[in-house]
Amino acid sequence: MKLKRGVLAAVLTAGILAAGAAPAHAIPPPPPGGDILIVYSYYSGEQVIGQRWFGCGNPPGQWGDVTGTPKVFFTPC
Repeated sequence: MKLKRGVLAAVLTAGILAAGAAPAHAIPPPPPGGDILIVYSYYSGEQVIGQRWFGCGNPPGQWGDVTGTPKVFFTPC
C-alpha cells in the first residue's frame, strides 16, 4: 500500500512539474520570403506604452516603457 502511494505521489509530482514547464505564449513564425521588420509592442491594458523593433537592415530601436505585456508583429520591409 505504501508503495502505491509513493508511485502515485511521484507520478502526480512529475505531471505538475511538466505542466508548469510549458511555455506561456508561443511566438508565431515570421511570414515567408524577404526581410521583415520585427516589432514588439508593449501594452498596459489596451494602450501601447512602448515598442522595440529590429530588422530590414536598419539599427534596432525602442521607445517608451518596454515592461508591459508584449505582442509581436511581423511587417514586410
